[in-house]
Amino acid sequence: MSVPDAIYHTVHSYPGGVAALAARMGLPVGTLTHKANPNNPTHHMRPDELVAMQHFSGDASVLMAMAAALGYAVTRATPDQSGGHLGAALVRFQVEVADFVRAVGEPAERLAEDPAKHATGNEVRRADYHAQEVQAAMSHTLGALRGHMRPAPKAGA
Repeated sequence: MSVPDAIYHTVHSYPGGVAALAARMGLPVGTLTHKANPNNPTHHMRPDELVAMQHFSGDASVLMAMAAALGYAVTRATPDQSGGHLGAALVRFQVEVADFVRAVGEPAERLAEDPAKHATGNEVRRADYHAQEVQAAMSHTLGALRGHMRPAPKAGA
């Protein structure tokens, strides 16, 4: 989906309609309607409005469309559960890797027995979920490690 189409669908799919989302965003209904219209060349959403729209709607399709246009993928980050503790972050990462290996390994065993079979949608969704959790846990582990870096020397010292 293109970014303008994602904006249009996010605004027009909001429960309660455009008026309800406009009220949450603090915008006049007409202004939001014009900004969401992909055929209107004079009204555009500011970055802070795009963030607010996605936050209030719970729909990140604009972010995903932007990432796709630039060749990136977006994954939802799981909050850090290690509290910045490096050892806990590393253990959490290993747990997530094990869950991912299990999520891929179970269907891999089944498919190896009968190559004519296919992976199910649930198997792929489960593996995708655990892959995203591995990525988040890896980021948290790196963040915990960065938290233990020696501070940079102050200028002029």
